[in-house]
Amino acid sequence: MLPTICRAIGLGIVTGMRGAMGPAFASYFVSRQPSEKLRKSPLGFMQKNMTSRYLQTMAAGELVIDKAPGTPNRIAATGVTGRALSGALAGATIYQAKGEKAWKGALIGGVAAVAAAYAFFYLRKATGRKLHVRDAAVGGLEDAVAVGIAALSIRKKR
Repeated sequence: MLPTICRAIGLGIVTGMRGAMGPAFASYFVSRQPSEKLRKSPLGFMQKNMTSRYLQTMAAGELVIDKAPGTPNRIAATGVTGRALSGALAGATIYQAKGEKAWKGALIGGVAAVAAAYAFFYLRKATGRKLHVRDAAVGGLEDAVAVGIAALSIRKKR
């Protein structure tokens, strides 16, 4: 079974890449594997199917909007702040669901999101310059990587 810390880091990284994706995958995970510890907490809304669907819709919309010209950089103050909060939500949800301290998950998810926001911002720019491809094409590749990391982060025990 994947340790809780690995799930929180993975979802934090994904959130740094796509701000809505970490909470969407966290909510999907806990809605499919309900936890009494999460249900009784202020984060209980994250395991509701309606929340999961709403967050999935937001994440899908972000995949489209990310490629639009004029979309602000993820490392702008508002972008980083939003990603830090979204990463914190994803991490706290995963930790609370496992009966661990939500604040630890929030810290791990938030820090991972901020670090990944910067890392993937500069990696995306450098990749586009080096390969001489449009930013939207590199963004599409980044989407695939983000979905892959998210899927691995919530996979069940075999």
